Amino acid sequence: PSQWEGVKNIDLIIEKVWFDDTTLWRRGSVPLTEYQGNALPPGRKLDQLRFVAGPDAAGYPETQGNVWVCVCGRANDLRSDRCCRCERKRDTVFATCSQENVEQLNAVHEQKLGDVAKAAREEASRLTETREEARRRSERKKHLVRLWTILILCLTAAVAAALLWGVPVLRYAKATALLEQGDYAQARTALVALNGYNDTETLLLECDYRQAAALRDTGTESDLHQAAALYEGLGAYQDSADRYRQTLYQLGETMMAAQEFDAAADVFQTLGTYEDSAQQMLEAQYRQAEVMVQNGSYIAARILFEDLGEYRDAAQQVLACDYALGKAALDSGDYRTAVYRLTAAGTTQDAPQLLQQAYYQQAETLQQAGDYEAAGALYQQAGDYEDAQLKANGCLYEVAREAMDGQDYAKAAELFKSIQPYLDSETLVWECVYQQALIAVSAGDDPGAIALLITIPEHEKGAVLLQECRYRLAAAYAKEGKTEEAAALYAQLGDYQDSASLLRKLQYDLAQASFDAGDYIHSAPLFEALGKYRDSVAKWKQSLYAVAIAAVDNQEYRQAIEDFTALGNYEDSAVKLEAATYALALELKTSGNMDEAIALLKTLPDNAAARQQLSEITFGEAVKAQAAGDLEKASTLYLALGDYETASVRYQLCQYLLATQKKGAGDYRAAYAIYAALGDYQDAATQAEQCAYEAYGRYATPARTAYEAGDWLTVINTLENFDESDLPKAYQDLQGMYEDACYRYAEQLYDEGKVYEALPYYQRIPDYLDVSTKKLTRRSYLILGVWESADGQRSAVFRSDGVCTIFGEQLYFAVDGYALKTGATAGELTTTHKLTVLTQNSLSLRVLTDNSNIVYQLKHISTDPMAELRPSPSPTVASSPTPGTGAQSATPGMPITTVMPEPAVTLRPTAAPTATPRPTVTPTPTATPLVSGATQGG
Repeated sequence: PSQWEGVKNIDLIIEKVWFDDTTLWRRGSVPLTEYQGNALPPGRKLDQLRFVAGPDAAGYPETQGNVWVCVCGRANDLRSDRCCRCERKRDTVFATCSQENVEQLNAVHEQKLGDVAKAAREEASRLTETREEARRRSERKKHLVRLWTILILCLTAAVAAALLWGVPVLRYAKATALLEQGDYAQARTALVALNGYNDTETLLLECDYRQAAALRDTGTESDLHQAAALYEGLGAYQDSADRYRQTLYQLGETMMAAQEFDAAADVFQTLGTYEDSAQQMLEAQYRQAEVMVQNGSYIAARILFEDLGEYRDAAQQVLACDYALGKAALDSGDYRTAVYRLTAAGTTQDAPQLLQQAYYQQAETLQQAGDYEAAGALYQQAGDYEDAQLKANGCLYEVAREAMDGQDYAKAAELFKSIQPYLDSETLVWECVYQQALIAVSAGDDPGAIALLITIPEHEKGAVLLQECRYRLAAAYAKEGKTEEAAALYAQLGDYQDSASLLRKLQYDLAQASFDAGDYIHSAPLFEALGKYRDSVAKWKQSLYAVAIAAVDNQEYRQAIEDFTALGNYEDSAVKLEAATYALALELKTSGNMDEAIALLKTLPDNAAARQQLSEITFGEAVKAQAAGDLEKASTLYLALGDYETASVRYQLCQYLLATQKKGAGDYRAAYAIYAALGDYQDAATQAEQCAYEAYGRYATPARTAYEAGDWLTVINTLENFDESDLPKAYQDLQGMYEDACYRYAEQLYDEGKVYEALPYYQRIPDYLDVSTKKLTRRSYLILGVWESADGQRSAVFRSDGVCTIFGEQLYFAVDGYALKTGATAGELTTTHKLTVLTQNSLSLRVLTDNSNIVYQLKHISTDPMAELRPSPSPTVASSPTPGTGAQSATPGMPITTVMPEPAVTLRPTAAPTATPRPTVTPTPTATPLVSGATQGG
C-alpha cells in the first residue's frame, strides 16, 4: 500500500495457495463456508464402512448447507458431482456409503459367512462317510488303488495347471471386457491386480486414455480437471500431449463461461503460446478486472488493468479506476488521495473539475491550519474553481510580504511572480530582484547582478544599475585580456559613456590579432564589420583575398568564386574568379553534372578554353540524347552547336527522324512543319506534301466544296475535329469556317421552324456574332427549364422536345410571341397562357383558360427540365417543333427524341494539332411540320 497514514486494522484474505504437488487452491469470489468433519472414531462402524467404501473412507457422506462431505472426508461444492479428492461420484457415494446401506451390506456379508460355514461342515460330514465307505471296500479293490492313485495325481496336476494358467486368463478377459464396456475404474483395478500380466501395462495406459476422453466429452469443469490430469500422466502415449493442451484450453473456456476468470487466466497462462492462449489469458484478466470494478474493488482492478498494458481499452480502464478512487476519496474527505488519483485519471469524465475541487478543499484545510504558503500553492492548482484564484493570491501575497520584510528577497520575488497580476505584485517583484542585485553589487558580484537585472528591464533604477555593472565588468574583462567578453558587453551598452569607441577598438584589436596570426577566415568578417574604421577596408580585402586563394588551393572552388566575386576588381580577383569558375566547371564535367557545368561555362563567353569545353560537352550530350532516342533534345543541342564538327549534319538527320516519328504517330501537322523546314534534304519535300494533305487537305477539300454549295451540315461534320490554330497560308480560309457553318445551319433550321433542332448549333458557338446576345435570348429558348413559385406550391417544366408540365398537368406546348399554346396532342394547340414577363430568371404566366386572369410569378431554378419531368408523358414525339408553335409530330408508341439545351460554353478546340475533338452532335431528322403558317416564336 502506498498510503499507511491512519491505518488501524488490516484484513488479510488468502486468495490462492500453491502446494508442493503443483496443485492450486483458489478462494474464488464466493464467501467461505464452514462445515463439520464427518470422521468416525476407530471401531466397528469405521471398519464396516471401509469394508464397503475402501481403506480411504473416513465417515458417512453428508450434505451441510452449500457443501457435501464425501466418504473420504473432503468437503465439495454442491455444484460438483465428483469429489475433488477421491474423484468418487456424489450420487454413487450417497447411494452406497450411507449408514443404512453400509449396515445392510455388512449384515448380508455376515449372513453369507454363516452359510459358507454351514456348507463347510456338511461337506466335512459327507467326506467322512465317503472315507469310511472307501475303507470298507479297500480290501476288495486293492488292485485298483494304484490305478486310482495315478488318476488322482493326474487330476490334481490338471487342477493346479488350471489354477496356475487359467485364472489369469479369465481375469485378463474380464478386465478387457470392463475396458470395452467403459467401466474404466473397475477395469483399471482389474488390470492393476494382474500385476503386469501380458500387455496389461499398455492396457492401463489405454484405460486412462479412454477415461480421459470420456471425462473430456462431458465438458464439466471437474471432469476436465481429471481428464487433463490423466492426459498429463500419460506422457507421450499416443497424442496425449496434444490432448492435454486441448483439454486445458477447453477447461479455460469452461471457466471463462462460468466467470471463473482468475482460474481461467492461470490455465491459459500454463498453456503459453498454444493457439490463442496468450490472448485468452489477457481477456480473462480483463474480465476479472471488470468484475472487480462491478464489485467496487477498484484498487485490485486497477492493478490488473495496468498489467494488461495496451490490451483493448485497459489504459482507459486504469484511468476510470483512478477516477473512481479519486472521487470516492474526495467524497470521504481524503483530499490528498483524491488529488493523487484524480491527477492520474487525466481528462476522464469530469476528473479535471473534481481535481480542482480536491485542491481547493485541501487548500482550505491547510489555510485553516495556518500554512498559507502551501494553501496558496494548492489554491493556484485549483484554477478557476470558485474563488480559488482570489484566495491563492491573498495567501501568497501575505507570505511574500513577510518574506520581503524579512529580506528574503529571492523567495519573495518568486511568490510575487506567481500571483501576477495581483495588487502591486509585479512592482514588488522588480523591487525584490533589484534588492538582490544591490546585495550582489555590494559583494562585488557584477555578473550575478547583471543576471538579475536583465530580468527587470522596466525598473528605472535597475536599468541604470545594469549599465553601470556592464560597463564596470567590460572594463575588468578588457584589463584581464578577455577581449571577446569585453566586446560583447560594450556592444550591449550602445552609446553609454565611451562604450562605442571602446567597442570598436576592441573589435579592431581582435581582427588585427587574427590577421597577424594568419587566421584570415576570422579576420575577414571582423574587418568587414568595422567598415571604414582605420584601415579595416584594406585589411578586409587582404584577408578575403587570402581566404579565396586558400580555397582555390584546397579545390573549394565554390567558396573561392563567392569570395573573388565579393572582391570585385581587387588586384587580379577577376582573373582568379574566371580560373576558379573554369576549374569548377571541369570538376562538374568529370563528376557527370553536365547541366551545371554547361551553365558555368556559359558565364565565360570570352574564354576560348571554356567555349571549347562547352562545345565538347554539348556535342557529347547531343550524341547521348540521339542514341537514347530523344531526338528533340538532340536536335536542340545540335542546332545550338552550329558548324561544330558534324553538328549540322546530325541536326538534319535527327529532324528527319523526328518528323518520321511524328508522321508514324499520326501527328501530321508537326511532321509537316519539320519536313517543310528541311527543304531538299532527302525526300523531305515529298513527305511534307503527304503530311500537308493528311493534316489539312483531307479536311479542306470537302469542307470548301460543301461551303460553296451551302451544305452547312457537311461543313460542320467535316470540321468537327479540325484544329484551326496555326494554319499554313494555303489553308487559312478554313479559319472561322466551322463557326460560320454552325451559325448558318442554325439559322436555316430556325427559319424552317425547327426551333429546338437549331438550339444545339447555337450553343456550340455562343460567342459568335449575336448568338449569346440575340439568338439564345429568344422566348422559345428562355422558357426552357424548371420554374417554381416563391412558396414552392406551383411549378412548371418546359422541355426542348415540346412537352411541358404546368402546375402538375403534362401537355404539349409552343411559344408564339407572348402567347403560350398548349394541348393534349402536338397537333391540337390553343392559346392557354400569356407570357407577360419572360427573362432568364423570371416568368410571369397569366392563365387564359378561365375568367380569373390570374398571373403566377415563377422563378427559374434549373436549366435541366429533366430534373422535374421523368418519365415523359404518354404522347411520343418524333421530330422538332414547327416555327411559332414548338410542337413536334407525334407517333403513338414511339420514344421521344429529345434535344436537350446545352450550357452556353465554347466547344471549339484551341490546342495544338492533337487537341481534343469537338463533341459530335447528330441533329434530329427534319420532320414535316404539322402546323403551318404560324407566327415564328420569339
